[in-house]
Amino acid sequence: MRILIVDDDPSGSRLMQFLLTEQGHQAESVDNARGALMLIERDPPDLILLDVYLPQQPSGFEIYQQLHEQGYDIPVIFVTAKGELEDRVQGLRMGADDYICKPFQPAELQARVDAVLRRYYQGRPGADKQRFQIGKLNIDIAELQVTGPDGNKKALTKTEMKLLLQLAQHPGQALSREELLVNVWDDTGESNLVDVYIRRLRRKLEPDPANPTIIQSVRGVGYRLAAG
Repeated sequence: MRILIVDDDPSGSRLMQFLLTEQGHQAESVDNARGALMLIERDPPDLILLDVYLPQQPSGFEIYQQLHEQGYDIPVIFVTAKGELEDRVQGLRMGADDYICKPFQPAELQARVDAVLRRYYQGRPGADKQRFQIGKLNIDIAELQVTGPDGNKKALTKTEMKLLLQLAQHPGQALSREELLVNVWDDTGESNLVDVYIRRLRRKLEPDPANPTIIQSVRGVGYRLAAG
């Protein structure tokens, strides 16, 4: 999984990067809100470790609220050196997936990251399975998983699955960015969310994301899912 660390403490960020890399994740860090928002917009990560108290505005809470308002579907673990109860309660009430206070033990960070990723990406145990095949993909809606042409299972976020299902409902048919934006995000404004999430899907599903054959671009229109 790709994990973005947003923290202005260099030593803390390096420690988290090291621990997450040891777990097999791809970890990247940034020390300010503006840089974090630019990275997320360009290529949304699978999980964000977000420091609540950044040296410049906006705060971690405000970044989380901004991402939520823009329709991003990314699990967040708030991280802070302060452990006040009101901060923890505020973060969880906003919808954050977990909260960890510094200093923490390496095992605690690893356990919390694993728990959030497992809970967020594997779907609910016992849920009714909804599986079908379209083109080269085997899609499991309940488990938020897709098996690609290489036979490997890929975990999708809820938003990635929703976008893929929109394309899968019209195999071989080009859907416009505007249509996808409305149906997936209920948004009628100007946004690059469709292109951002198409890149994420291609990175997970295409044998060669730079030369996509499954999710194809249609010039002047939008995207289509290959029917065969």
